[in-house]
Amino acid sequence: MATWLVSSRRFTEFVTAYRAKIRKKLHVRQDAESLLDLRLELETAYLLLQERPFSLTYEPQPIGQVRGPDFAVTFTTHTQFMVEVTRLQAGQDDTLGERIAYTVCDKLGQLLPQRSNVLLVGVEAPCPAQDMLHVVMRHLQQRAERNDPTVVQKHRFRDRADFFQHYQRLSEVLVRSSDLQAGAVGVACVAWMNPQAKNPLPSKVRTALYRSQK
Repeated sequence: MATWLVSSRRFTEFVTAYRAKIRKKLHVRQDAESLLDLRLELETAYLLLQERPFSLTYEPQPIGQVRGPDFAVTFTTHTQFMVEVTRLQAGQDDTLGERIAYTVCDKLGQLLPQRSNVLLVGVEAPCPAQDMLHVVMRHLQQRAERNDPTVVQKHRFRDRADFFQHYQRLSEVLVRSSDLQAGAVGVACVAWMNPQAKNPLPSKVRTALYRSQK
């Protein structure tokens, strides 16, 4: 964080504005994995703020929703989208594709209706190929269409229709490889656009978002 604060006036302003929230998170998250989760959140904020058109709200409180996204991102002054950040922990037995699919299902409940929603997944393994991510998401959709209980009931959706009501809130998935231990910020990133999204990202917003993460 010291490096990011020195190199970015906008990130410094962000940390100053949310210093109480960040201090509380640092106090609560004592184990190494939780601290790496927080670091990915703050790294994402740092990278997003490299794009001049973006401004951030940290953990906006959605009305009537227990859990919400990590960031509300405003492009210039008129277009807002939401970003939820999560990290796949190392050392799990499932394949990377299975873990990504599980994470998408787990996060659908935090996506807001009538908004563009982006899920950013940080992986400590090498970033998957673009084709692999598309295969993972296509397979997940096919399983939900078959009403696969490991996709629908396991993630507390009432039925297939309920799953797709939430699934259509997901605009994009970004998977970003990040060597968090070394603090690297120039990282590879692959993306998948949801063809069923009710609120896809505008092309100018998508271009700036992709550029920020590479």
